[in-house]
Amino acid sequence: MFVSDRRRRRIDQVLDPEFLADLDEAPLEQLRARKALASEVENELSYYRRVLHGRIDLIRFEQRRRRGEETRRLIDALPEILSEQLGRGGSEMPRTFVTDLPPLPDTGRRDIDHILSDEVLLRLDEMSDERLQVSLDALLAMEREVSESRRRVQQVEDRLGEALAERYRSVGA
Repeated sequence: MFVSDRRRRRIDQVLDPEFLADLDEAPLEQLRARKALASEVENELSYYRRVLHGRIDLIRFEQRRRRGEETRRLIDALPEILSEQLGRGGSEMPRTFVTDLPPLPDTGRRDIDHILSDEVLLRLDEMSDERLQVSLDALLAMEREVSESRRRVQQVEDRLGEALAERYRSVGA
């Protein structure tokens, strides 16, 4: 039987095999609570992916600008880049969210938080081509890991949805 542990990160709880144990015997309210937790974690991961995609798009824009494929300054292209981000997600970004996100992958960079900071975005044009590529590679690695975690959480969420549907069918029958 799964027991929530506030000392463990929420994503670790959701991805723990015990989270899907005893679905047939678990009380309906517990199933609903598990589904809600899985949905919250999936939303957090989705938000994190959008942030990463935004950073990736900004670095790629700067690379295109340096190659002469783009003549606009980043500040001039920002509305277009941001509108592409909103078009990808299809839903409004949450106004608040719990920052209990998965650990960033080990990319061999000690300053990965620095890459994600707004300070880096303000200084893209000052970064060397090599540093820009290293930052892009680190962001792409993080995006892959977050996407994989999100896929796994979605599978848990789907399984809980199926268990709830089955429970509702059996109660209604």
